[in-house]
Amino acid sequence: MRRGWASFALERYSLLRRWRELAAIVAAACREVLSESCLEVYVVGGAAEGRLTALSDIDVVAVLDRPVRGPEALDLIVGIMEAAMDMGLPEEAPIDLKLLSTEEFEALRGRAYRAAVRVL
Repeated sequence: MRRGWASFALERYSLLRRWRELAAIVAAACREVLSESCLEVYVVGGAAEGRLTALSDIDVVAVLDRPVRGPEALDLIVGIMEAAMDMGLPEEAPIDLKLLSTEEFEALRGRAYRAAVRVL
């Protein structure tokens, strides 16, 4: 049987409402995979601004001690998300993980990232 839009939207929104819990799992995975390179983890975007909808995702930014690009960044993101799923992150969790250096994050903070909630 095919699942309808309303069912999908309700399931997704129920995950989005757990953004703090899900972000904490991702933060723990960041710290496990990146160890001391991971300086801080923040939630930005709709979740941080209190404007989630069924079409939203949870924007998580891991602030690193150096910039990462290209294949290295992709490998790290895949490793972090795999570790997060091993820690209990639902596979369907709508997480958008970004890896930024301190300088990159500070340049976006207050502009593109109007609100940032630090994940402990």
